[in-house]
Amino acid sequence: MSTEEKNNLLIEYTAELDSQMMTGKVNAAVLEKGLILKTIFDTAEIPYAEIQSLELKDYILIVEADCGMFRFSKMGNWLEPFYNELYSAYNKKVRKALFVNGSPLMKVGGQYYLEEYGERVQGTAEIEIYEDCLLILPPNDGARRIPLCFVTSINKDDFKLSLQLDTEERYTFTMLGYDSEPFAETLMEQLRLMREKTLLAIKEIDPLLTPQQAFTIAKKMPKGIAAPLGSLTALAPSFADALEKKIQESRSAEEYIFFKSLCDPEKIWVGFHAFEEKESKDGEEGFHNEGILWLIVPGRNGNRAAVEFVVAEEESAATFIYRFEGGFDGFARRFNRALEAISFRREVIRLPEDTLQKPEYADYAMCIRRNAALQFVRGSFASRVIHASIGSWKKKIEKYLKEGKEDLSSSG
Repeated sequence: MSTEEKNNLLIEYTAELDSQMMTGKVNAAVLEKGLILKTIFDTAEIPYAEIQSLELKDYILIVEADCGMFRFSKMGNWLEPFYNELYSAYNKKVRKALFVNGSPLMKVGGQYYLEEYGERVQGTAEIEIYEDCLLILPPNDGARRIPLCFVTSINKDDFKLSLQLDTEERYTFTMLGYDSEPFAETLMEQLRLMREKTLLAIKEIDPLLTPQQAFTIAKKMPKGIAAPLGSLTALAPSFADALEKKIQESRSAEEYIFFKSLCDPEKIWVGFHAFEEKESKDGEEGFHNEGILWLIVPGRNGNRAAVEFVVAEEESAATFIYRFEGGFDGFARRFNRALEAISFRREVIRLPEDTLQKPEYADYAMCIRRNAALQFVRGSFASRVIHASIGSWKKKIEKYLKEGKEDLSSSG
């Protein structure tokens, strides 16, 4: 046990444990990374990344984990404090894994119903509102981080509030009691503030935009998520030109020209993300130009795509090929959702499954388990083409996107 863990250790709970791993009298301690169990002869850890659910039932705490089920009993008045501390520590780990930063603006408890790509789930959870997302924290591995940038509509009445996202996702909240109205007001205020920040980022790219153009683009590209170049051109040609200029001035200029020769250029999705806010000389907020640009390029038959991140000169470059069902636009929307969910950390998308099992990648594994779009994108990965030479790169990209060859073994 590390010094930090010892310092954080507030109390050890004594219980009777029934599990395949160990049985009998046990001391249990809630630590930062997981639940520690100790008997006279043995010590075991249940990492939060492996916990599937927590349940209080008939004076027993049931912890279901990947490694089995653990039943804690004979705790008397300490049972509920043990559950509350474990649930709180578990949620803290979940927040970190879902890249939720800062303190919640509001916390409520209630019922939730989610509909995601044909799946329906309901339950009771703690629900929190943050600057850029809404967080659902049930006592199981069904937590959800709902990015406000993808919310397309809010429906509210006296008993429930529903959010519709631009993907196939809908979230409904009920049984919020007297918190219903403040909850809705706080949520809508954060949506407004997020749109204002997006407006600043968009105007940074193209100062020539009219207020109406900037407003419309901010709705189409909240937080800079990718959108079809053709639709951006129709809304504001100068903005589309500004994005293309950034690409043409980057190391990906030649690759971009080649992509446009393989498909209808208007169908290429372009996204941008400014990494950090800054303060200008006159005290107004703005955004650094530094960040990332990415392209989502359709294949010939609509069931393949190439994703290109426009990276700095010192970074290694590679193109990622995906094969999927459901159409290109649906894939692009899910890719947007997945990339935002991991706070634009590209490595989460490409890490192999065996690597995710390592303890140092536990947060990433937890995030993937709780995001259907991220699972879909990872499952659609087909190949990786390194930019070793422009000639060999073009041949492989053309084979995958234009000719539709079935051999998508990893390249490089």
